[in-house]
This record gives sequence, C-alpha cells and structure tokens, in this order.
Amino acid sequence: MQYHGERLLLKSKIVIGADGVESRVGRWAGIDTTVSMHDMESAAQVTAANIDVEQDTCYFYFGEKYAPGGYLWVFPKGNRTANVGLAVAADMSKQKHALKFLDEFMAEKFPHASVLTKLAGGVPCGETLEKITMPGLMLVGDAAHQVNPVSGGGIISGMIAGKMAGRIAADIVRNNDMSLTGQYEKEWQDSLGARHHRYYNIKKVIYKFKDGELNSIAAEMSKLPENQQTLGALFKQAVVKHPTLIFDVMKLFFT
Repeated sequence: MQYHGERLLLKSKIVIGADGVESRVGRWAGIDTTVSMHDMESAAQVTAANIDVEQDTCYFYFGEKYAPGGYLWVFPKGNRTANVGLAVAADMSKQKHALKFLDEFMAEKFPHASVLTKLAGGVPCGETLEKITMPGLMLVGDAAHQVNPVSGGGIISGMIAGKMAGRIAADIVRNNDMSLTGQYEKEWQDSLGARHHRYYNIKKVIYKFKDGELNSIAAEMSKLPENQQTLGALFKQAVVKHPTLIFDVMKLFFT
C-alpha cells in the first residue's frame, strides 16, 4: 500500500474483506465475486429538504412506474427533510437508470424539494457467494453477497456476519489455527445463509407477477385479519392467481 508517498508491505494472520460489491479483496484471493446482471440492483438516494410528509410514517412505492424489480422509499428525518431513494433491478431498467427514475419521482411528488445530498451504487441481491472464506480470509457484507435478496437490506446481516468474523478472527489469532476460517462459513449458513436462499427463491416467484396481479394479491391479503397475513397466506393467494406457480411455491418450502 501507499502511505504518504511511501510503499509499505502489510502482513496479517487474518483479513476480513468488507470492501463492498464485487469485492477486490475476494478476487485477489481467487474468489469469484461477480454479480450477475439479474441479481444486481441499481440504487440511488437523495437527502432533501422541503419534503412535506408525515414524520412518523415511512412510505414505500412499488411497481414498474417507480422502481421495476425493486421499490422506492421515503424516510422522514425531521424538520421537513427526508431520505428518498429507490432500487431497481438492473436487467429490468435498461432504458432508464436509477437516478432517472428518482429524478422523475421527485419532480412528480416533491417538485419544490431542495436536494442536499445524492448518492448511487449497486446492491447485490442474489444468493450468498458459494465461497466466502479462503485460508487467512473471510468476506462479510456486500463483499460476500450477504444482502437480503428480497428487501435489499444488508446492514443487519452485515453486522451479524461482521460480529461472527471478528470473533472467529480473534480465535484464529489466539490459537494460531487458520483452519477455523471454515467455522465462519458454517455459522453464516446456519444462521442466515439458508434463510437467504429461501428469500432468493421468493424473489424469483415475485418477479413473475405484473403490477396488476400484485395489486390483486395485496387486496385479497388486506381482507384477512392481521394475524393471518402470513407468508403462507400470501403464496396461497399467488397460486390462486397463477396455478402454475404451485411447483415454484413448493420449492420455497421444501428445498
């Protein structure tokens, strides 16, 4: 590495790679960290002022108009400011990029807003990488594709993985036992990895529906008592609308 113009060589018994999407640290170690176009979400967000919304309510928008293959959010921050952002499936938005979708939404819903900050990036919404460890290396967070494939949320899962990796890294150094890196991979799979595999299958089913069909399913779900609005009930409604999905739904619960 370069530091104040001086080239330094750093050595470590264990490295935790948390360098984000398509991790270079992982690639340097021989792990394929590529994200397929189908599993990449293109995301953009602004922090804006002059946003008149209820301050105790988070707003979500779904559908092809606002965020194909993803969703749009408005998170109030107080004093008439809010984070407004969206994520769109890369292979569903080839004609219009995420920032364009966001700009159009802001012009429609908040034409008098003042944008304070703007950022954009990619979110890997596929399954966890097949391999997230190598001797002396553990990948965590976006670098390991540990994002929830349905929601695109990665903060909680990244923190859980980081805590695991940190604890195991300490054990590796303490016991001088590099074989313990495999323990991290097993713990991740046992805690969230298997769940994320199921979420990924759920995402594939959701992608089969058009906006009108999703609206119809949501309308039927809203008729149920709140304690009956379960994942099973949701997919029951989905199968009613699309009987051919029965095999996809069975895979969700039996694989």
